[in-house]
Amino acid sequence: MVDNIYHEDCLKFMRRACRQKFFVDVIVTSPPYNIDKGYSMYNDKISRRQYLKWMNKVANLSMPILRDNGSFFLNIGGTLLDPLIPFQVLQEFLKAGYKLQNTIHWIKSISFDKVDVGKNSQVRDNFSVGHFKPIISNRFLTDLHEFIFHFSKTLKTPLDKLSIGVPYQDKTNIGRWKSTKQDKRDRGNVWFIPYATIQKGRPHPAVFPEKLPKFCLMLHGIRPDLVVYDPFIGAGTTASACINLDVKYVGTEIDEQYVRIARDNVIASRQSAKEM
Repeated sequence: MVDNIYHEDCLKFMRRACRQKFFVDVIVTSPPYNIDKGYSMYNDKISRRQYLKWMNKVANLSMPILRDNGSFFLNIGGTLLDPLIPFQVLQEFLKAGYKLQNTIHWIKSISFDKVDVGKNSQVRDNFSVGHFKPIISNRFLTDLHEFIFHFSKTLKTPLDKLSIGVPYQDKTNIGRWKSTKQDKRDRGNVWFIPYATIQKGRPHPAVFPEKLPKFCLMLHGIRPDLVVYDPFIGAGTTASACINLDVKYVGTEIDEQYVRIARDNVIASRQSAKEM
């Protein structure tokens, strides 16, 4: 099954995987948010009851194929008028038996005032970085954030936190903390990952940056026999991240057009990896 992208409904695939005793170590995915995105064939505006029932099925069917020490990273957001979607989906996963081990905040854009950055910074002025899509509203702030819910089965899944660690800004902390062995600390649960600037339309209306699944996989811990599953693989970003990390992947997608795009992206990623 591994290293394939299947043109198949994820519910059907997970039932088949369970029958065949096919297990995965990590699930990384971003399902439709039910916010009327322009997918080519999927209706992204079903009733809330239908949507949450579907998410509950995804959660329940994924449990048996995820190893006991596995991780499920669920990227999901809402809208300014409907900000409760992520929390309602979260409840469906908790109902299925998952435990919320970490809540990660994916920041797409952020602004800094010089005075808040720190004495050791080279910053000379206030500045902003990242992907910013302004909204025309005098009621709502521009939404620059989405959630990544990290689920496990027992809250005991060990993580390789320093694999995505960052250097200490204040180097005196290296000797201050007894547990510190190097100039690297836990990145924490706030991840700034901007979209790449593009000059043409996206082939898929809801693509996340490759760095997002890459960070999730590195945080869980990379090893040679790792198997990663993305139930809603879309344009194949999770598969590309797996190729670049040299781990096995499997993905499912109901839209044949997106399957073709994902497979083309996989070929490109493999070629790029060979050239490095």
